[in-house]
Amino acid sequence: MRILIADDEVAQSKTLRPLFAAGGKGKSKARATAGAPDIGRLIIARAPKKGAGKTAKGRAGGAQPGNDSLDIGDQPEQASAVLDALGIALLNRGMLEEGARLIELALQIRRKFFGNDHPATALSLNSYSRVERERGDYEAATIAVQDALRINRKVYGERGLPVAASLVELGVVQLLQGLFSDAVGAANEGVEILKQTGLYQTDPNTTRLLDVLGRAHGALRESDAAEQTYKTLLALDQKQLGTRKHPKYATHLANFGLVLEQQGKRAGAARAYQNAIDLYVNTLNRDRHPNLIDAYANLGSLLRTSPKQAKDAGKYLQKALDLGIAIRGESHLLVGNDYANLARWQYDTGARDGATKGFAQALAIYGRNVRGRSLPANHYFIAEALTWQARIAVERDTAAGGKEGEALLRKALEIWPVQLGPNNPGELLAKAYLGRALGLQGGDTSEACRLLCEGYWGLKQDPTATPEVLRRLRQWLKDQGCSCEETPASAA
Repeated sequence: MRILIADDEVAQSKTLRPLFAAGGKGKSKARATAGAPDIGRLIIARAPKKGAGKTAKGRAGGAQPGNDSLDIGDQPEQASAVLDALGIALLNRGMLEEGARLIELALQIRRKFFGNDHPATALSLNSYSRVERERGDYEAATIAVQDALRINRKVYGERGLPVAASLVELGVVQLLQGLFSDAVGAANEGVEILKQTGLYQTDPNTTRLLDVLGRAHGALRESDAAEQTYKTLLALDQKQLGTRKHPKYATHLANFGLVLEQQGKRAGAARAYQNAIDLYVNTLNRDRHPNLIDAYANLGSLLRTSPKQAKDAGKYLQKALDLGIAIRGESHLLVGNDYANLARWQYDTGARDGATKGFAQALAIYGRNVRGRSLPANHYFIAEALTWQARIAVERDTAAGGKEGEALLRKALEIWPVQLGPNNPGELLAKAYLGRALGLQGGDTSEACRLLCEGYWGLKQDPTATPEVLRRLRQWLKDQGCSCEETPASAA
């Protein structure tokens, strides 16, 4: 069945039109038909089969060629369901604004005809939450999904299946806000609902909830738990879908790569990212899928630490940035991450001026999102960019560089533990560099050595710490005359 949107405003999109065009030159196109103006005009049309002959004269119910269509513009329940489903499909193809229009129209229809407390409205609120999440407005996304949860709990009870579906969206939004413990709670609650309803093995939301759980455990440095979760969900994905050639499986595979990378299993992580990219681009023809951006970014970030693969890393990171700007827009906070990822690669290749500009661009984007209340002011994205800017300053090995780096690092150290807990790798690196920054300025040598030692010993135990960083820190310990032993705090 071919579905044509005949709403004139939506149909103007250059990216949308090819998906819904009736055919090539000379073929008839969908036209706006009579229907409720409040709803918009929606036609569902079935393309005539090849070789279909003319219907016998006078035969009852015979459809005329090219006329086999149904206008459901005056049927709010069906129209809103179709619009919402099409909107989600467009989001999955990187067409954010086109998909958003359809989802917003479906929500408008459901609010008008069914009210603010109807389960159909809750369905649209779930979809609208995703729209705001894709736009990077996490506060608006949270408000929408919490409203959906309110409706679903009221109508279906605390253990109703639609509650689990809303918890998936809530968990994803919490992950992006850095609320990892909250995301664990949302995912576990949703999984428990599916177990109690007997749908754990068959409901598609099971693996979505497990993905939220695995990502949250990974962010909390609970990599063994995360690995087991992904092994479970990927096997269940394959069982439910009957194939690996599916966007859902590709997304979960890419996220599993993050866990493998965290465990120091670089080859396995690279395979996971590459397989996910191949599924998106070559098998599924989803070369604008939003999650493809992140797969490019993750693979590029992994490869950049290998000198032999540095050129490929730069290509993947540039792809991620270009695609991110095209799909998400220049001011999206995840585009800030893409600038920061490319800046790290520029740092590695010695292009320090370019790297400094990239981190400054990332921080400017984060700042705009903080002011717009889309990003918490203590998000670890900000701490990471500040730490990298400080690294460039401190590595100039001058008193001025130390002073510049000190200010940036003290800000970063206020942020690092808020979401990721104490003694996470980012905080340890910032401590070590702050120790060097103080040493360059000739300040309190005992404080400088304490920070440098604590950061070094903590990073030495981290499988993702690069040998180059550890060598640099050892040299600084020697230069500053620091004699330190492993402390309980750094061993934690």
